Amino acid sequence: MTFGKNLVGGSGSYCDYRVRITLQTALTPEEVHRHYDNASIAGAEEKAMITLYFGDEDPDVGGRRVIVEAYDSHNWDWDWRCY
Repeated sequence: MTFGKNLVGGSGSYCDYRVRITLQTALTPEEVHRHYDNASIAGAEEKAMITLYFGDEDPDVGGRRVIVEAYDSHNWDWDWRCY
């Protein structure tokens, strides 16, 4: 999890939230995309933006790794969580 003010750069006054989870799955990339396209994952103030990163299929473990990244940003407004 990463949290802070202006994580992605720029001069704006906003807070960024980024959470990454690594999963192991036997699902196809299409099935994983379909799942997260239909999921409603709350961010700090709005629905989080979801990005998926896929590893190569590994027959030894019966699937592939998928990194699920949830990102959200909102105005800073002197929010104490952004320090």
